[in-house]
This record gives sequence, structure tokens and C-alpha cells, in this order.
Amino acid sequence: SEEDEGNASSMDQVILAAGQHSKTGGIVVEGTSGSTGISLAVLAASRGHGCIVVLPDDQAVEKKLILQSLGAQVHIVPTASISNPNHYVNIARRVAKRARIDFGYRAVFMDQFENQANFQVHYETTGPEIWDSCPTLNAFVMSSGTGGTIAGVGKYLKEQNDNTQIVLVDPPGSSLYNKVKFGVAFAPQQAEQKLKRHRYDTIAEGIGLDRITHNFSLGEPFLDKAIRVPDQEAVSMAHWLLSVEGLFCGSSSAMNVVGAVETARSLPEGSVVVTVICDT
Repeated sequence: SEEDEGNASSMDQVILAAGQHSKTGGIVVEGTSGSTGISLAVLAASRGHGCIVVLPDDQAVEKKLILQSLGAQVHIVPTASISNPNHYVNIARRVAKRARIDFGYRAVFMDQFENQANFQVHYETTGPEIWDSCPTLNAFVMSSGTGGTIAGVGKYLKEQNDNTQIVLVDPPGSSLYNKVKFGVAFAPQQAEQKLKRHRYDTIAEGIGLDRITHNFSLGEPFLDKAIRVPDQEAVSMAHWLLSVEGLFCGSSSAMNVVGAVETARSLPEGSVVVTVICDT
């Protein structure tokens, strides 16, 4: 179809631009809602590789601008379910394959949601870093994007002290809250009669899912509980962090802090709670 031809043409232009930018003949490709793409763009630039980021169209425009300023080629696509071939992750996989086969570049699809290296690096580095700093830790609290951080950190912390609580923070519309609490990955917003263009009824970007990724599944046995945070509480916390702490944070980080505060209030006085402020 003309639409498919247009998409292929746009994809080719992105591949060629990344190839011209590459000093090594290598291209890093990822489908991301922003944060991982920004990190990859920084690393690719420092190593002389080209970088292609496939970004869904419901993300903040600032992410696109940051990625472009770092030299990444940004390909924006309509939001779709992961079962749709045109979901941003599925398109990124095809871009990498096309860059290798049709253009001869050494292109690699990072596959952050399913690549176990995601989980492993947090198990080997982030978890030990937190434990070394807080050996009396009572709870680790954070949301899940790919699931790699909370899974890797959660497993490591549980191995050090099984009494340490690992708490998932989840935005409205995500199915992970019910998966942890009831064992079923479903949210009311995903009911067929209520399903809208956006599957998640939240302002939060980059967290919450309607599926169980491989990385999340690796940490699921170590999750003790889940907290659902309304958007307004995240917005209020973001304003508080900026005005009181001088921290300019996004919605996912604000939700993490809300979850940490709620967890702290449920624990005895003097307990130690750690969360992650994951903005650059």
C-alpha cells in the first residue's frame, strides 16, 4: 500500500542518516518511550556509533529534542498495542533487521524489555550499590517500565535480607498492580467496551504495562506488594520536589516518591526506604 511504502521510505531515510552519522559502521536501534533512548544516544555518540530511536507519538516533545541534540535519528510512530506489528518496539526490531540485511550496517536491536542483560546489570550493580549504602534497608520502592530495575534490585536485596520489602508503584491503567496483588495482569481500562486509543489512563510516561515482560517476570517472585498512585498525587509531588528539594523531576520519578512516602508511613519510625529518581 501507499502507506506501507511511505513508512518504508521514512525508515530508509532514518537508517541512511544514522549510517552517515556512524564512524564505526555500527548502529544502535531501540524502541523506547525516552529514557533508555537518551542513555543509548549518549553512549552511541561517545563511541562513534549511529543511533536510531523509535518513539511513540504520545511522549513529551522534549524527549525528541534531547535525542536529536545528542545525534540520534528519531522515528516517531503512532501508539499501538504490542500485538500490533506497528508498535514502536516491533518497528525498531524491523529497522535493525533492515539496516543489517538491506544496507549492510552492523546494526543491533537492544530489546530492553526482553533482553535479560537489563535485569542482570541492576542485579550486579544497582542492587549492591543500594545495599552497600543502606545495609539496614527496610523497603525498596519503584515503578516498572521494562521491569529490569525493580527485578534486578529486588532479587539482590531479597538475597541479602528476605525481610526487605520490595514494593511496586504502578500508574492508573497499568495491569501490573493487579498482577502483583491478585495474580492477574488486567486493568479495568483495558476492558473491550472501555478500550480507547491510549491503553493507559495516566499522564505518566515510560512506566506501567499491559503485558508481563521477561525482565519483569524475573523479579516477580520477589515483589511483596503493589501501590497504585493517582496522577494528581504524582503532579503534587513533582511540584513539591521542585519547590522544596530543588529536584526537577518527571511524572514517573514523582510516582516513585509518592510510593516511597506511602510505604514509609506504613513502617515503624526510623525505617529506611529507598526509591529511584530516574530523570537525567
